[in-house]
Amino acid sequence: MASNSPALRVLENSRVSPPPGSVATASIPLTFFDVIWLMHYQPVERLFFYDFPHPTAHFIDSCLPNLKTSLSLTLQHFFPFAGNLRRSLGSDDRYEICYVDGDSVPFTVAEHDGDFHDLSDAHACDVSKLLQLVPQLLKSQDAQPLLALQATVFPNRGIVIGVSVHHIACDGSSSMHFMKSWASACKSGGSMPVVAPPPLFDRTLIPDPRGLYSVFLDDAKGFQAPQNDTVPPPGEIPFTDMVHVTFSFKQDHIQRLKRLVLARAAERGTSFHCSTIVVVFAYVWACLVRMRGVASDRKAYLLFPVDCRGRLQPPLPAAYFGNCVGPCFVEVAVGDVIGEEGFVAAAEAIGKAIEGTKDGILDDAERWIRRLVPVLHELPMSVAGSPKFRVYETDFGWGGPQKVLVTSILGPGAISVAESKDEQGGIEIGMVLLKHVMDEFSARFWNGLKLLAK
Repeated sequence: MASNSPALRVLENSRVSPPPGSVATASIPLTFFDVIWLMHYQPVERLFFYDFPHPTAHFIDSCLPNLKTSLSLTLQHFFPFAGNLRRSLGSDDRYEICYVDGDSVPFTVAEHDGDFHDLSDAHACDVSKLLQLVPQLLKSQDAQPLLALQATVFPNRGIVIGVSVHHIACDGSSSMHFMKSWASACKSGGSMPVVAPPPLFDRTLIPDPRGLYSVFLDDAKGFQAPQNDTVPPPGEIPFTDMVHVTFSFKQDHIQRLKRLVLARAAERGTSFHCSTIVVVFAYVWACLVRMRGVASDRKAYLLFPVDCRGRLQPPLPAAYFGNCVGPCFVEVAVGDVIGEEGFVAAAEAIGKAIEGTKDGILDDAERWIRRLVPVLHELPMSVAGSPKFRVYETDFGWGGPQKVLVTSILGPGAISVAESKDEQGGIEIGMVLLKHVMDEFSARFWNGLKLLAK
């Protein structure tokens, strides 16, 4: 987000289009998976940090032309990102992504004189500093753009590629398909095609015989985000008091957590899906619930996205571009989570909830948003990202990123998840909290892992 901070200097504001005449005018209708996001304007924001021990002039002369050219070529295949969301012509309740020749993506180039390594390390970093690196996704009265990009150079230190994506355009799987395609084209000097397979835009692959589009649209129009004292309304968040921290689960941590869960399940004669994600989510969730000190007779909630491409009948190709995720709701009594076996109880609930999504993912879809609204008032733990995205494989030719952060996790229970950069099988969790709250959470997180290792 380009700010007035003296540490950041905007060098260029430009726009990048697909090559002229390379893409015909197109209108892509929203599906019921897409229209859900009409109620949520906050874009998904990611920062990719790369080592770059060269001056700004070297980046401008030697890297920026290729970065723009490869972006143009990639947008030829991912043209919806250059288009705009609009209401379908002649309709009051249908929306579409429209692209016409010449549509473009805003691209900001900036220079920063701050400490690159301070911002990219795992320790606590002021969110206000990170947000300078995030491009603004500006909305006009007539059109809603879907993608904004920013390249920020830290002279002789590094480069940060900032990405803002409106969720109504696509889910994380599709947005990372775009990023890896752009990076691959840039690394090869624009001579290689996008990451195979190419994106697929066929909306007929998602039929809607039950009228879920209308159900979700009506629910989305009536949706109002809950207000709470922990996170002020947008524009009033005291970012200077908020920090981002990355917590890492090593493979040894994960294996110990799995063994603990499976041993307790065997003692009780129960079985459920016990994966890396299950134990990681359960551990973080238990730490959060215990930290909040909520009454034991209340409910604790977890909400995370499930990729539906392989769960639909028939399944969708992995390259389908758009939204195709459904919510997985998990509910446990707070008393069970804060008890001695709280982590195990959380893991069992998560594992069984995931098993429930394997068949009939859309069985209760009419209730998704209606069920979500009261849960949001209870400050659930919510999740962005997935280790399956392999964000650390996004190489523009400068090597893999030193760090990938999600900055759009400003809720009190929001986390991001990605694969570990440093260890095969490890997991990274990103969190944004008020500084004093983060200190308390960090103590619980690391003390618990130390006890696990004994």
